[in-house]
Amino acid sequence: MLRCRKAVSPVIGVILMVAATIVIAAIVMGFLGGFNPPKKPLDIQLANGELLTDGNNWTLTFTVAGADAGVLHEHGDDLTITILPENGHPVTVRHQNNGCDITLQGTILTISGNSTTLDHQNINPNSQVKITIKYKPTGQILFDGILIAHAE
Repeated sequence: MLRCRKAVSPVIGVILMVAATIVIAAIVMGFLGGFNPPKKPLDIQLANGELLTDGNNWTLTFTVAGADAGVLHEHGDDLTITILPENGHPVTVRHQNNGCDITLQGTILTISGNSTTLDHQNINPNSQVKITIKYKPTGQILFDGILIAHAE
């Protein structure tokens, strides 16, 4: 009554199941972004912020520092600036958007515009203005604060 049974031993079965689990896990990791480490934030600081205005035209000036500050020389057009005038609504501007001009000369970043740039809102001298500057490729916020406008 002994019959010849051809089957896989339990040890081989467990090894095959572990191998199948590893293959499935690798496929899932591939779809979820792989094994790449997260991007490190850029080392860029904007300091000494100053806002000058005559009521219609305005100019923001910052000193740029940091190990990765050179990125702004190559990709300065990738800055997104959100300006919230006192008693106004926030407006997001970019280079060459509604008269907004962004220049970087040496370590000085200058952003300028007028009331048209801000949906016909004025920045008056001695008013508080919330400024947020974001580097679009990484989503990193380079500056987020309130500046007091000074007369030009």
